[in-house]
Parts: sequence; structure tokens; C-alpha cells
Amino acid sequence: MPKRRSPRAFWLLIALAVLGPPIISFVLQAPPDLLRGVVQRIPEPQPVVIRPHLFVAYGALIAACTLAILYLYRGRGFVVYWIISWTMLAASYTLNARGYEDVLLGSVMIGLSQLLAVWSAALILLSVPPFAKRDRQRWSVPVQAGAATAVWFLVSPFVLPLPAVLYSGGTASALLKGFASARFARIARRMPIVGAFMLSAALGVMSMLDAAGAVMAYRPGWNSSYANSLLAFTIVMSIVIALGMHLLVFEDMTDEIRRTNLALAAANEEVKRLAITDPLTGCYNRRFYEEIGRRELERHRRYAKPLSVMFVDLNRFKHLNDRFGHDTGDQVLRTLGALLQRQIRQSDYVIRWGGDEFLLLLTCTGEEAAVKAEELKAAFAHERDASELPAEIGLSVGVAAVEDNADTLSHAIRAADAAMYRDKLADRRPA
Repeated sequence: MPKRRSPRAFWLLIALAVLGPPIISFVLQAPPDLLRGVVQRIPEPQPVVIRPHLFVAYGALIAACTLAILYLYRGRGFVVYWIISWTMLAASYTLNARGYEDVLLGSVMIGLSQLLAVWSAALILLSVPPFAKRDRQRWSVPVQAGAATAVWFLVSPFVLPLPAVLYSGGTASALLKGFASARFARIARRMPIVGAFMLSAALGVMSMLDAAGAVMAYRPGWNSSYANSLLAFTIVMSIVIALGMHLLVFEDMTDEIRRTNLALAAANEEVKRLAITDPLTGCYNRRFYEEIGRRELERHRRYAKPLSVMFVDLNRFKHLNDRFGHDTGDQVLRTLGALLQRQIRQSDYVIRWGGDEFLLLLTCTGEEAAVKAEELKAAFAHERDASELPAEIGLSVGVAAVEDNADTLSHAIRAADAAMYRDKLADRRPA
């Protein structure tokens, strides 16, 4: 049998790998001039100019791409609104990041960037109804408003000074984001969704930042001192908005899964109820008896609880069907089923045994079951007269107590069935 390798050798190899190179380099230390030459040959990093507007544009494009990936898993319409919104915002910041030698061309490009920023904010506002699962979006008013803003921002650079264009764009974006913040806040109050809270708060702050930017358009002296701070806050709030949107998508998926599970649980309960319930009378069926019979018998034997069986049968039911039709027969069965369920306790069971026969499992003694049988006969006679059913029908009832050491309910059921037939023979009323 081969010997196991010692773990000491393993750790020794690791120590040699870690400590060996430094020790060898110290022993074979090169002259200082040689080391200085090697260091001088390492190229120095070159400075890179970072354009904040272009940085924000790349971030907006990344947010659009990640939302597009989420759309593959969550194909909801509001995600498409957000994807287009971030794409327009990326294009807007890209246009602002470029320099234009031609003043007129620069004014037109800035007007176009303001238009895209306004449309981006409008799409966030328009995404609220699809998320809230309200009625279908009516596009007549948004299309008309979008066309009007397009005309304004594409024409105004030719006739108005640039600050007026910047002011109108910032003001419109601030108003749209403010309305969107209020609507997401309403959703957050109605449903405890963290993403809605984040979007509401971040859009509210962004609305104030856009309003501040609109005011700065007419105060050139503020640009140098506050523009960088304003852009920094805008970047932070944009990140929060992107995170809130992604979180909202996941929360929406989780909420749908939860509602689907609840619907499936309700459907399973309904299927189970239909499987054990007689569709005509609403009473339990034979399948339910197979489930409940053994359990009730076990409880009867273990806890010495009294248990009795009652057999109920309608007299002259075949004659009733032949004379008045099956619709009347079904009405009588429904009336009897409802009566039996009202007359028993919550711990008892009414089972439609077949045809016009009903089996009752009662947690009482045989004497109490016999009293209950007479009460059922009287109650059915009163119900029959109140419902204007044929007076010739009645009930035959047989009861039997389950023995203390019974292994099955079969003996008690046969005894109750025999007692029911004796009661039927005792009924001498003419057909």
C-alpha cells in the first residue's frame, strides 16, 4: 500500500515558491546603476482627459443595455420605455460633450440634446401606467406634445438666444421628472416596493437639479462655480435612478411570482374541493369518504369519541323523476343536501353515497343519532312544503353506532342501511 505524502512537503514547496524569488534577488543584487536604468525604461502613464458629459453618456448607455437584458426575462412594456429613455439620455449627453466650431450648428445640436433630454424624462413619466397595470396608454396627447416640443427645440435655436433654449429644456425636464416622482410615490404608498421609493426620491432630486440648471442658464456667473457640483449630483442621482429601475424590475417579477403562487394554491384548493365534492348537492362524495372514514375511525378508537352512521334515502324518488322530470328530482336533491348540511354540526360530515342516498358521519351516540333522524324528517317535511315540492316525497332514515373496537365502518354502514330499509317499509303512504 503506497505511503501517504506528508503535508509538510506541500507547505515547504509553497514557502519556497513565495520566499525563494525575493531571497535570490537579494543575493544576486544587481548594481544600482543597472536597476536605475531598468526603472527609467518603464513608460510613464499618460494623462487622460475625462469628459464628464461623455462619462454620463456611457453610463446611460450601460443602463440601457442592462435593462435590455432584463427585458429578455421580464417582457413588460415599462422596461421598453426605460430602455429608450436611457438611450435618448446617452445621445443627449453625447451631443453636449462635443465641441462645435460653428456657433449656429452648436446651438442646433444643443437644442437637439435638450429635446432628447425632455423626451427621456417624458418616457419615464409615461412608464408609470404600464407598471401600475392600468388601462392601455393613450398616445394621442403624448404624440402631440412630443411633436410640439420637437418643433420648439429644433426651431428655437435659430430665433432665440441659447440661454432661452437651455432654460426651456431644463424646466420641461424638471416638471416631467417631478410629476414622475409624484406618481411613483403614489405607487410606493399603495404597494411597499423599495424600487418605487428609490425612483420617487431620486426623480424628485433630479427635478430640483434640472430646475437649478435651468436657472443657471440665465446666470452665467454661476456656471464656473456650480456647474461641476451640479453635474456630480446629476451623476449620483442617475446611478440611483438606474438602480431603482433594476430593483423595480426584480420586485415586479417577485410580485408576479407571488401572485402566481397564490393563484396556483387557490386553483389547487379548488381542484381538491371539486374532487371531493358532489357537484349537484354540494355535499362530499365517496372519494372524500375514503379519505375521511379511516381518520374518523382512528379518532373514535384512540380517544373514545362516540361515532354514529346515518343513512338517509328519499322515498319514491324514481316515481318523482318519472312523473315530474329529472329537473324536479335534481331540485329535491339540492334541497335535501342543503338541509342536511345546515342540520349537522361542523365536526360532522354529509356524503352523497349515490343516487338519492346520503351517508352522515356524526360524532354522537346511537341514541342521539336516532333523535337527530327524527329532527331531519320533520325539517325536510317543512322544507318540502315551503319549497312547494311534491308532497308525496319523504325521508327514510337509519342509524347505527360504531362499535368501540371496530376495524372498519362497513358493519355500521350495513346496519344503518338495513335500518333505513326497515324505515322505508314502515312508510305506508300511497305512491
